[in-house]
Amino acid sequence: MRDAVMVEPKYARPHPESPAAPRVADHPLAALATALEPYGVRYRFIEDEVPYLRVGNPDSQYAVEDIRCEPRARGHAFLSSYGVTMGTSKDIDHAAERVAWLVGATAF
Repeated sequence: MRDAVMVEPKYARPHPESPAAPRVADHPLAALATALEPYGVRYRFIEDEVPYLRVGNPDSQYAVEDIRCEPRARGHAFLSSYGVTMGTSKDIDHAAERVAWLVGATAF
């Protein structure tokens, strides 16, 4: 008797890995979220067509801002939902302070 050889159906074979999407932890918005932690704001990374960071003041249900990130010649710029630059990836702490101020979590 011959040894039985198992054959996997073509549809059951694992597919090669698709190109990896950038991990959330590697995104410049993740660094901004980390810098926002001392201000006590709440935040959530939204993976949309254009990812953004939704930042809110826990003391107000209305003080919420969506911060998006755009590549620039040197690093990235963090922009409010109405297009005002909150800072850059070169000075994350300053950007975090401005975002916290925008949602009323700190005084400038």
